[in-house]
Order: sequence, then C-alpha cells, then structure tokens
Amino acid sequence: MKIIVIGHPCIDIIHQNNYEFKSYGGVIYSLIGFLIVAKSDDELIPIFKLDEIHFERYFEIIKKYPQIKKELIEKNQSSLNVVHLFFEGEHLNFECYQSTAPKIEVEKYIRLIPKDTNFYVNMISGFELELDDLKLIRKNFSGKIYFDFHTLTRGMNDEGKRVYRPIENWRDWVSNCNLIQLNEIEMENLTPEKLSEKDFALEALKVGAQVVNITKGEKGATSYFIENDELKEIHIAPEKNLTFKSNVGCGDIFGAVFAYNYFRNENIETCLKEAVKISSRRIEIEKIEDIIEKLKV
Repeated sequence: MKIIVIGHPCIDIIHQNNYEFKSYGGVIYSLIGFLIVAKSDDELIPIFKLDEIHFERYFEIIKKYPQIKKELIEKNQSSLNVVHLFFEGEHLNFECYQSTAPKIEVEKYIRLIPKDTNFYVNMISGFELELDDLKLIRKNFSGKIYFDFHTLTRGMNDEGKRVYRPIENWRDWVSNCNLIQLNEIEMENLTPEKLSEKDFALEALKVGAQVVNITKGEKGATSYFIENDELKEIHIAPEKNLTFKSNVGCGDIFGAVFAYNYFRNENIETCLKEAVKISSRRIEIEKIEDIIEKLKV
C-alpha cells in the first residue's frame, strides 16, 4: 500500500518543569505512527520541503525503515518551522512560532503519484495546504484522504503565538476528505456557529466525510459515522494507570494508526481501538527515538 504523508517538519523547543530541550517534531510523529503498524511492503511517501542541513538529521531515527521513501521531498533553503511549546505539567499551555515554512506545492507531484494512492494530511503548521490544493488532491486521486485539521484551526498573532479562530469555509475543507480529525478544543473553535460535538459531526458527515474523529486526551477518542441513515458513535477510553512521560505527538500517532487501518478496510471500531491503545501508550515513552521499538505491532 502507498500512502502519501503531507505535513511540515518542525524543530520543537519544549519548555517544561523549568527545563528547555530541543527535538525534531511535526510530521515525524505521523511517520512514526505509520511505522508502528506498517507492513514490510508498504510505502510511506512524505511530501514537504527541507533544507540540506536538517535533511539527514530529521530522518535519523527512522532511517532503518525501508518503508520511508524520500523521492518527493524537496531539498531547498526554505525556512523550517521552529516552535516553542510551553507546558504546565502534562498540559500544553500555549505555543508560538519562531519561524515558519512555506506552503507545500502539491501540484508539482500530481503526475508522479498513482491515482489510487491514499493521502494522510496533517496540518502541523496550518500553512501546508490551501483549500485549492486539497481540492486538487480530491479531483486527481481515487484513494482515501485522512485530514487532521490540527493547527489549521489556529491563526497567528504578531508575536507568533497561535490563537484559535473559526474557519468560515470549514465545510469546503471537510467535503474534500473521507476522514477528518480534531481534538475537543479544535472542534469547539472551528465553526463560526459554535456547533456542539454531535451537531458538528452530523454536519461534517452530511457534507461528505465518512468518519469524524474527535480526540479527547486522557479520555480517549470518539468516532462518528452514518449507519443505516443514523448518526452512530463509538468511544474508546485508554488503559488506566499509565505512567506519564510525554504526550507530544499523541494525536499524530493516533491519526496515523487509525488512517492506516482504515486504508486497509478495517472496520471503524477496530481502527479506533488500535489508535487509542497505541497513541495512549506513547505517553509512557520519554524519548522520541524509542517510540517505534516499544510500540511496534
């Protein structure tokens, strides 16, 4: 199976417990999520821009996995997303951007990708794609599209701090996807109408999505879908008594695991159970370098 993975790389500068450390972040967590569940003959094909300085270093922790194919990564001198993440205990308090990367120009790659390829789009910075780019993907490919709204739901003030803002044309984004993902706060701030969770899910499913995933941190996640013309929901809670070390990338891993299984035509409940199980266990792992080996299926 071929999966195109679209999302920006980042350098995360994490401020937590009066301590600061740097780590590569962003779409690397989505790639890690896919590698946890991928088969040996799968192909994971990221599309983004990255300069020569960071290219080899960014892939260092996943270089031994042959499923990662780098032929559509554009090496250039574009700026990289540098993000400051400020935590209070386990919870992200706020984040701000020191620098941002340019938009990913997907039109360059259309002719290079088989028409039945599945797409996983994670709006790490919120600036990866414009709506016309998503429409172009939908028009040219018959595969499924999993879309994590993520930071698309946040604008940026003059100081680089990310602030939630409604998206007036959110239905247009949803209508070009098979599956969408938001966390609870993103969903609450996405719609100008301030729709409730169930009303949002129903509206999103009406305009074209087949599955709406709402992640809820330590409470797990809920999947909404239509069955026999009725709105259905499945909620899965994580295991209890997990020892917290880090939750950076949990949502990205959840999305990748869910998408992979859905692309393989697993039923929604199976997809949700595995996504919650793996992404929740991620919190017990301190170092990004250890995630795949400790969680690989």
